[in-house]
Amino acid sequence: MTDFENVATHRGVGGSRGWVVAPIHTLGDPAPRDRYILVADDLTPADTAGLDLALVAGFCTAGGGPTSHTVQVAHNLGIPAVVAAGPLVLTVVSGTMCALDGDGGLLHAGLHGGDLRSARDRENEHAQRDRLRRERALAVGPVAGGVTLSTTLVKPAQAAEVARSAASGIGLLATELLFLGREGEITVEEAHFRAYCDLARAVGDAEITVRTLDIGGDKPMPALNLPQEDNSFLGVRGLRLALARPEDLLIPQLRALYRAAAGGAHLRIMFPMVTSVEEFIRASQIAEGIRSELGAPRVPLGVMVEVPACALTIDLFAEQVDFLSIGTNDLSQYLLATSRTNPDLAHDMDPLHVAVNRTVAQVADAAAAAGVPVTACGGLAASPVGAVVLASLGISGLTVTMAAIPAVIEALSRLDDGARRMIRHQALTTGGTGHLTEHVSARLAL
Repeated sequence: MTDFENVATHRGVGGSRGWVVAPIHTLGDPAPRDRYILVADDLTPADTAGLDLALVAGFCTAGGGPTSHTVQVAHNLGIPAVVAAGPLVLTVVSGTMCALDGDGGLLHAGLHGGDLRSARDRENEHAQRDRLRRERALAVGPVAGGVTLSTTLVKPAQAAEVARSAASGIGLLATELLFLGREGEITVEEAHFRAYCDLARAVGDAEITVRTLDIGGDKPMPALNLPQEDNSFLGVRGLRLALARPEDLLIPQLRALYRAAAGGAHLRIMFPMVTSVEEFIRASQIAEGIRSELGAPRVPLGVMVEVPACALTIDLFAEQVDFLSIGTNDLSQYLLATSRTNPDLAHDMDPLHVAVNRTVAQVADAAAAAGVPVTACGGLAASPVGAVVLASLGISGLTVTMAAIPAVIEALSRLDDGARRMIRHQALTTGGTGHLTEHVSARLAL
């Protein structure tokens, strides 16, 4: 929306969807007592997870990228966000009334009079639309267009919301925050065990897929005292890090998981950033040793398909794993050689590039041939158009934020076999977010 009069519009990239009107607060200024839109140079995922949701209505950053982990946390918390808006956004004076458009990637600054009333009307329209979508999603349930919807979770405290949503369960529990902020002398193992048991009680019989520690790239954890790397996205992160430090990172987490499973929690364990089958075998052998020692039940073990090497050898992985999950954000980053946090490349990060689509289809086809279930997660899965494309490429399960589930269910409910074939053809031959958004929106009236 750019039809305001006498308003400065800062154009960035839509990170997390939504429309909100509030005065802005620039990070570093005295914090206001009422709801505000936070403006900052950038935010880390931990910064974002720690935002006071009673006060922060949304945020806009000068830097960052639309598929960064910061944005993924914002998605999970349901906070509208705009990123890569450029340094001029930092010059907007705190207290200025603004409208944040997370869909269009815009911050409208200096609203007053008729412009402010128009922005408030748009905010109310968005809220009403979202309420109706949530009601319809609950009526449809977690399966739409043959695709099962589960949710991502970054804070265990959100677990109660899962039972009230249309999600089938927790398709990705990010456990990074569980390694931080432990009370007193409580150990990593005990902190995790308590969290997993609490989650299991909150969601009942629903399945919980737990991603083991995924630190590195744009997710620093100073407490681990990791060495500085020139290119941390290509460095010691994910499963590489866990296998390099099994005693303090991998083993305590696996012990907590198998203890929770022994207590009745319905768990799956998923290893991130896996490059080779050998890495998975090493991790699964450690897991089996712990399971046997504790006398715990067997738990499905899977990997996230994020590294091109993993995708290109997916037939070998399919012989070993119990399930697969495509991480669309990192997979796109590595395939396109485009950093997900570089604001200068924000407009070049195209998760629907034909190369990404062909890789997703290759993984889905290999998984189907081997009888291994495959899901997809990330920003692409949480987009109505992206969800439809992924379903058309053969993905039968999507893991998205709770805030995104209603819109995704609405889009998938309109998908029929004819549309699937046409969309798959377009995705594998031309691709591109702009092209596919136009095509899918027209075909399904989104």
